[in-house]
Amino acid sequence: MHCYTEQGILITFMEQRLIMRLSSLLLTAPLFLIACSSTPPPAPVVEEKPAPVIKRDFAKILEGNFRGQFSFGDGKGYFKACDANKEFSVNANFALRNIYEQIASSPYTPVYIEFAGEITFSKDSEKEIDSVMRIDRVHHMALAKASLQCAKPIDTFLFKANGDDPYWRINIDKEQLFFSTKASNQAYEVKDSNFRTTQINHVFTTNKKGQKLKLTIQPGHCYDLKNKEYWGYTTAVSSVWGEFSGCGEPGWPIVDQVFTGYYLSKSNNTTTNLTLNANYTVEYKEKTLDGEILKTGFWKTNSPNRAVVMLTKEGEKNIRQELVFHREGLALSTTEINDANIIKPILGEPLSFNKMNAKEGVETIKVNRINREFIAEDINPASEVDIEIQKAVNDYFKIHRTDPKDTKFSAVKYDLNGDGRDEAIVLLDWCSEANGCEMLIFEGRKQGYRFSSRISRIHAPVIVSKTQHYLWQSLLIEKQAGWSVLKFDGLSYPIHTRDLNVINKDDYSTGISLFSNGKPTQWFPIKM
Repeated sequence: MHCYTEQGILITFMEQRLIMRLSSLLLTAPLFLIACSSTPPPAPVVEEKPAPVIKRDFAKILEGNFRGQFSFGDGKGYFKACDANKEFSVNANFALRNIYEQIASSPYTPVYIEFAGEITFSKDSEKEIDSVMRIDRVHHMALAKASLQCAKPIDTFLFKANGDDPYWRINIDKEQLFFSTKASNQAYEVKDSNFRTTQINHVFTTNKKGQKLKLTIQPGHCYDLKNKEYWGYTTAVSSVWGEFSGCGEPGWPIVDQVFTGYYLSKSNNTTTNLTLNANYTVEYKEKTLDGEILKTGFWKTNSPNRAVVMLTKEGEKNIRQELVFHREGLALSTTEINDANIIKPILGEPLSFNKMNAKEGVETIKVNRINREFIAEDINPASEVDIEIQKAVNDYFKIHRTDPKDTKFSAVKYDLNGDGRDEAIVLLDWCSEANGCEMLIFEGRKQGYRFSSRISRIHAPVIVSKTQHYLWQSLLIEKQAGWSVLKFDGLSYPIHTRDLNVINKDDYSTGISLFSNGKPTQWFPIKM
């Protein structure tokens, strides 16, 4: 048996006897009330503390690269990325306004722009605007009519520079530097070709003839006001052919293109589709037994292993949700969501997405193989323009809101996917001895053609391979190191031809040679 005081304090039997004896001696003292029970009182209730609220600022991704159309007027700037309908509000700083005023003829005049910056959530006070664009540093700006704009190839070089008094050109890619003047064309090896956009870069090199060259690249304003163009870098060349100075611009990093595509996540009764588009827009569609939720927004990255997804709208409602994904192979995963600066852990397994060849439920790609027989054939462009192909190329530039100006094309036709209709394989006259030409492929349809692929750095001829992927024949192209295979990935052929493995052409070739005579000698205008 246990005894307790009125305060609920447990006392022993001996302590109880002592208290009673003292109480009888001290009659005037207050008595202790003692209660005895065979069971202890209930334990005090301990209230559960709520989980601590973790607050965190949204991630910052510096040095993101963007290009598109920019305009400025009445103190406000506006930017629309290539192939996108979304127009961002831009807080134009003094340097940006000054560059724009030098290039644009009047306020609100659209100009083509390439820059380093970042998409961010709007401030709380700007709830009617879901996101804004910050422009940190302009790489290139030109009047829309003076530039190829969004159709301009920007991923075929690490850095390029030029000057016209006297004429000279430089193109750096990987570990190669090509220097051209009116007197000579020279190739150099560059051991350290890492271009640092915010620093002064010095390149020292010697070619096989022992001729030395020094190139200095420095961030700074460089204008060609005659042609209404601006570059964000000044360049100087010291060579055996003399001293040269001019303007330069960096190429487009391929890091961003690692992430673009369709992703799928499945867990229990939930299926989530994630689409990261090349124009940095995002579609996040979650399907459960109760229905479907669609969120949209943007994504950004400056690392091949990390991408940040910003969800700004759920239907018509503005939201501020951020997911920081880590990339491993073709998979993206995250363990938490930043919801309006409040961290919400994802319970259980991490949220993981696997990269797909196409949107689930939108396009089913069959992977069956078509057995085809091939007869060796040399295929060269026709002597007259093909009006349907001309229209397809012209429409391609229109879709990109670009004036092709004097760009010309040459084309051959061949059935690449075995459906009985010829594809149009097009070379643009954006060619150089070092880098080859830009190639476009249009899929043959019942009526006309549909754009399929753009491939950079193509040296004719192009050989049709015996192998096929997703019903499309692979293509063999010749690089400096040898022949390589271009494989169709379910959506297109790869745009980049830099890091392809070298193969034995004879093991793959069907003997069908496209542009078999090499680089075309006859070109046709794109404009109809």
